[in-house]
Amino acid sequence: MRFFKLSFLKKNKFWLFVAFMIFSQLLYWFWLRKYVIAYFEPTIETTWFSTWVESIYPRLKVEKYRFEVSFFIKKSDQIAIRFFFLGTLFSVFLLPVFYTKIKSFFKKNTVYTQKISLKKQQFFVLYFLLSNVLLSNEWLEILTEYSQIANFYEPISFYKITSPSFPSLTFLSILFYSLRFISIIGVCLFLLSVFFQDRFSIKKISFVTLILSAVFFIYLQGFLYGFGKIEHTYATWNWVCLLLPFWFYHTNFKNNNAKHHFVYQNYLLFIAIGLVYTSSGLEKLFIGGIEWLNGNALSEYLKNSPTHYGQYLSNYPVLIFLLSVLTIAWESCFLLILSQKKHIRLALIFVGICFHVGVYFFLGVGHYLSPWIWVYVFLL
Repeated sequence: MRFFKLSFLKKNKFWLFVAFMIFSQLLYWFWLRKYVIAYFEPTIETTWFSTWVESIYPRLKVEKYRFEVSFFIKKSDQIAIRFFFLGTLFSVFLLPVFYTKIKSFFKKNTVYTQKISLKKQQFFVLYFLLSNVLLSNEWLEILTEYSQIANFYEPISFYKITSPSFPSLTFLSILFYSLRFISIIGVCLFLLSVFFQDRFSIKKISFVTLILSAVFFIYLQGFLYGFGKIEHTYATWNWVCLLLPFWFYHTNFKNNNAKHHFVYQNYLLFIAIGLVYTSSGLEKLFIGGIEWLNGNALSEYLKNSPTHYGQYLSNYPVLIFLLSVLTIAWESCFLLILSQKKHIRLALIFVGICFHVGVYFFLGVGHYLSPWIWVYVFLL
């Protein structure tokens, strides 16, 4: 019975996690991998594994016919290796001696203990609410076009329960204008709270509008992905939707520091966005490997670019090599955004703006006012 006691789990958490990591690798290489291979064989019928994979990543149902089976097997193997690599790094945090040192370093050198003024937090909230309106500006038009191919709609995740079929335009319009209405009402209430700081009721109602705006933004967005394509356009902004309400609640209703006109920085948002970029850099290293380091991968993207600028840039291999190395270094080190030193954060943000604008002009991907850039305001 001792094995099931919490004290035993806490005392042996490092070894239990290491055992889990080893078991997961054995599970993949000796059992799960054969299902992966079978999934990409066109003659194999749908199995529980197929249903599970496509519920997590619906886009793969279409993408798996674009390349050879070996291409996807390589990616699958690299994901398993990357999982083991990151899990091994994480296990170090479970050792008491390392955990104490890392925790001390984290508190002294990151935004974890940094405080900002309540006015700055209010600016972030207002910026967020207005951005939800602007970033979703074209959604109703896009969804109206999708309604013409509603038969191809395949809901993802919990939409299989809430919206098994493509909703009517009336319902989508209600959602769309509710997002706009609630966000604007939230802006008005938060502006009122600036002049009536002691009105607790105003702050509570405005907090509700903050939650509803975030929920409507994420929920409405999900219908865009019901046609076999999941984009990463709002990957970082969705983290803002998820974390901003919690931050506001904790610092205004749970934390007494709000009475002194200062609140703790939203360090979880720094970690989330930092990990998004870092994982992208690691993906280039683990999956692309030498092809990304020597510039060949970027060169191929530029040669097939729909823009004239991209095709022109593909004629300069040395410059492409430097851009490839800089991209990997910048993405892999983006967790440094947690640093208390503002010049480090500003340098990462400046490179980020150049990166996303460059991707738009040279590869025709995204937009020069990308939501990824909009997130940087919260990292200043």
